[in-house]
Amino acid sequence: MKNEIIFLTKVMHGGGAERVISILSRAAAEKGNDVSLILTHQSKADAVLRDIDSRINIISLPDETKKKKSSYVFAKVLMLFARLAGKIGFKEKSSVLKYYSRNYESVSLLKKYFKKHKNSSAVAFLYDSIFFTLLAKNKSNRVIISERSDPAQSSGSKTVEAFMNSEFCKADSVVFQSPDSQKWYEDNTPVKGTVIFNPIKSDLPLPYTGERKKRIVNFCRISKEKNLILLIEAFSEFHKEFPDFHLDIFGDCVNEGMSEYLESVKKCIEDNNCESSVHIYPARSDIHDCIKDYAMFVSSSDFEGMSNSMLEAMALGLPCVCTDCPAGGARAVIKDGENGMLTPVGDAHALSEAMKKIINDPSLAEKLSKNSVKIREEQSIDKVIKKWMELING
Repeated sequence: MKNEIIFLTKVMHGGGAERVISILSRAAAEKGNDVSLILTHQSKADAVLRDIDSRINIISLPDETKKKKSSYVFAKVLMLFARLAGKIGFKEKSSVLKYYSRNYESVSLLKKYFKKHKNSSAVAFLYDSIFFTLLAKNKSNRVIISERSDPAQSSGSKTVEAFMNSEFCKADSVVFQSPDSQKWYEDNTPVKGTVIFNPIKSDLPLPYTGERKKRIVNFCRISKEKNLILLIEAFSEFHKEFPDFHLDIFGDCVNEGMSEYLESVKKCIEDNNCESSVHIYPARSDIHDCIKDYAMFVSSSDFEGMSNSMLEAMALGLPCVCTDCPAGGARAVIKDGENGMLTPVGDAHALSEAMKKIINDPSLAEKLSKNSVKIREEQSIDKVIKKWMELING
């Protein structure tokens, strides 16, 4: 059945959510659906759209608002109502209305778009885009929210908490990346939803089975929650026993604010005297061909949803070591000691010991590699797309 499907996201800069959007939108277009992608916080000129299918209509709210005359009157009225609601005790409603007032132009444009595209299904990724979608939807639009991170971390924000408690229930469904994330919502906010794991890219290189390079890899966006400093500290300890090994980190800063964090990562490399063995490279489009014969993939995140890098490394047959971080994405797919290894969050020594164990025990490394590639079938695009389309079709 042909549908009109609208994907919404803050930005497209090559991160995990964006990769899932590109895969889902392409598959939806291939099935004959009318598909659009709305950037809620980024100009088309600044977006990374190389993986977006040419059949998909791309719209930027920032680009569109530049063409419109500002309407400050209604925004000011909304702000007055928001302040009044706060004074009489409706704190959550006040937070939602203040957010609406601050983003009035963009939400109004989205309202008009949804009104014009009646009976469409909107699939919203990342919080601000989710907020815009919930404020702009009308009764004819089916809305699906994709929860991409650890909700326990995000709920510390008053705005996020207000939307979770009072607006998320207006969505037709919420898609969770892990059972742990779903459980958090069940315990804390009234929403209904289902767990759908991320799809595995269909164009990955075949799993490598020969002798592996003495190189360890992590490829991810450069951001604090990835805790690359922990990874470097763990590698420094590992390197004392295995001095021939190198650690390669591939990734870009997703925003200017992370440039300072990247400098702290570089300083950590210097402080641990690892300048000749730890290397930071920009993200690259051929990353999978580049790292398919590495010794292992190691993720040191403090929290995240379902890591696409982890899934792709497993699909390539790299032995994987990951912190068992919230919201349980790694735990959902890795059976410790069977198809990967899990270590406690923030424990550099445990991370190092797991890395050593893989190198010291070739039979273990082979078992992890052999079992991890099964994820190609378990989370194939066809299986994951089928679940999404069943949800979108209602």
